[in-house]
Amino acid sequence: MLLTGDRLLDDLRAAVNLGELARRQFRGIARVAGLLVPSLPGGMPRSLRQLQASAGLLYDVLREHDPDHLLLALAEHEVLHDSLDLPGLQQVLARISTQALSVQRPASLTPLGFPLWAERLRGQFSNEDWRTRVQRAAQRLERRHGR
Repeated sequence: MLLTGDRLLDDLRAAVNLGELARRQFRGIARVAGLLVPSLPGGMPRSLRQLQASAGLLYDVLREHDPDHLLLALAEHEVLHDSLDLPGLQQVLARISTQALSVQRPASLTPLGFPLWAERLRGQFSNEDWRTRVQRAAQRLERRHGR
């Protein structure tokens, strides 16, 4: 069935780079957990690049050797719940799945379809600049729809 939350988690993992988002979230978690020290021996502060590299290395090692590690699960949970609002998405999909789906064929290009059309136009050869063609088409649509 279309627009259900049955495979939402799998779909989110495929649609967004959940691993990279979790890696970035892991940096803060590892710092709070005391796995990343902000200074080197002798008191010299570590640069942001060094902290990022250390966090990334630690993330990769844990992902490879202990994929069920609590801090990895926490990073993914925070991304799903705080950044992507998984519970909110599930509620919206549950509400949508109970409603009737109405498929319409608009007479002309719609505002939501315009970026897709413009991107397809980019691949076509023309003696005219892509940006000029898109701007001219946008002006025609605005005139047609009274804006």
